[in-house]
Amino acid sequence: MTVSTTGTVMGRIAKALSAGVAAVGLLLGTAGVAQADDQSYLDYLFAHGFTYHPGAYAAPVTIEWGHFVCDKARQTGHPRAGIDAYSNAFILTDVMIEGAQHELCPDTLGPTPVGEPS
Repeated sequence: MTVSTTGTVMGRIAKALSAGVAAVGLLLGTAGVAQADDQSYLDYLFAHGFTYHPGAYAAPVTIEWGHFVCDKARQTGHPRAGIDAYSNAFILTDVMIEGAQHELCPDTLGPTPVGEPS
């Protein structure tokens, strides 16, 4: 004889709990991915000679610039579009743009031409 929990109070509780656990797992899982992307962006920058400078003087501000680059690249097709001349000249460095596109928004990079290493 088998015991079925279908339709019982215990069955409904088990279903509700499993749905709640799945939702919490999804929330925690996606939060970890975002943090990993931000950290990999900083790792990329420092591996390529980046140093903090006026306008990008700490990790949180530098990460904000990275996400800003991604937003501009998605909106206009160019990561520097719509950014004032001062920020383009003194704050936003090429390595910040390259790092953002490689680590935060690789979807903004064009496809790799055939025959070239990825």
